[in-house]
This record gives sequence, C-alpha cells and structure tokens, in this order.
Amino acid sequence: MYNKHNIMKNAWNIRRTAGVSMSIALRAAWALEKAMMQADKLGEESGWNHKTVVNDWAKGGKNRTYVEARIYTNAWNCKSRISVGYVDNLTGTFVAA
Repeated sequence: MYNKHNIMKNAWNIRRTAGVSMSIALRAAWALEKAMMQADKLGEESGWNHKTVVNDWAKGGKNRTYVEARIYTNAWNCKSRISVGYVDNLTGTFVAA
C-alpha cells in the first residue's frame, strides 16, 4: 500500500527544490513512491538483507532523484547494488535503468 503522507511530503519538497508546479511535483512524487516500492520488492526477492537508497541530484539544469536497492550479507557488507532508475523532477517522469 502506498504511504500518502510520504507522497505529499516528497511532492512539497520537490516543488520547493525544483521550482515546478504542484501537479508536476505530485506526478514526480508518485513515480518516486512506485520506484521505491519496486526497489523494496527487488530487495525482498533476493532473500538477503536489503535497503532502498534514494539520492537527489541537481546539476546542469537537470533535477533527478535516483533509486536503487542495495543487497547486504548477514554481516551488513554490501553485496550488490541494483539500480531501479530515476525520476526527472522537472517533468515528473520515471526513467527505468
């Protein structure tokens, strides 16, 4: 189930940082939430310890949020990284990796 509180928080944060309209910010926040759910699902399917990592990147007139799933061993050493893709915060679209 989607956490609508986090979606609204992310939308307001995207609106403030990217300077876009609320409709584009909501579209980007929904895409980000879906990408995070996909990364969490990939981590659970691995059978190992996992963590969903979200990184914001803004440079050269672009504003993106990258999503990846990190798989860890039982001693929490990073075993692998699975890139899910990124959300373009200026248009609200998701680009799969």
